[in-house]
Amino acid sequence: MDKETPLKIVNILGSPRKNGTSSRIAHAFTETARAYGATVSDYHLNLMRYRGCQGCEGCHTRSDRCVLLDDVTPLLAEMYVADIVVFSSPIYFGDTCGQFKSFYDRMWSLINTDQANDAENSSRLPPGKIALLILTHVERAGVYADVVERYTNYLQLYGFEVRTITAGGLRLQSNADIDEHLDVASNLARELIRGQ
Repeated sequence: MDKETPLKIVNILGSPRKNGTSSRIAHAFTETARAYGATVSDYHLNLMRYRGCQGCEGCHTRSDRCVLLDDVTPLLAEMYVADIVVFSSPIYFGDTCGQFKSFYDRMWSLINTDQANDAENSSRLPPGKIALLILTHVERAGVYADVVERYTNYLQLYGFEVRTITAGGLRLQSNADIDEHLDVASNLARELIRGQ
C-alpha cells in the first residue's frame, strides 16, 4: 500500500439493522480510518437488491467474475482495489445472518478453481489486503468460536490477512453497551492506518 495514496476501505454491513451492534462496531472502525485520511465505501446489504450464489459456475467457466449482474456486482469489483475490507454481521441461529451469508457465497467468484489446491495462489484478488471480520451475538463469549474460525479460514483462502473483533454476550437491544468493542475497532483503525 502506497503511503501517498489514501487507503481504500470497503465496509460490508451485513446486519439487517442499520444501527445494529455489528454495524456500530464497523462504523467505529471506518469513522476513525476516515479521520486518518482513508476513503470508505459503505455497502448495507439489507438495502441492496441481489441474489445469492446460483451455483452456475459461470465465474469459472465463462468469466473470471460473478456472472450475476445486480447490486453486489460493484461491491465485488471494489474488493479488487480495496486495501481493507470490513465484513460485519450478527450471528443468528448459529451462523451469520442471511443477508451476509447470501453475499458471502457470491465471493466464490473470487477463487481461481484451477489453483484451488494451492492455497497460496487460489485467490483472484491481488495480494496484500486486510480483512476485518466483525461478528456479534447474544450468547456467552466463545460459544460461536467455530463460526469465527470458519469465516477466518475462508478469508485467508481469499488471500486476506485477517483481523477479528467478536462481541459476545450482548443484550438483544441494539443500544447495548458496546463501548469496549467500539474502542477496540477505533484502536485497530489507528494501528492499521498508521502502519501503512
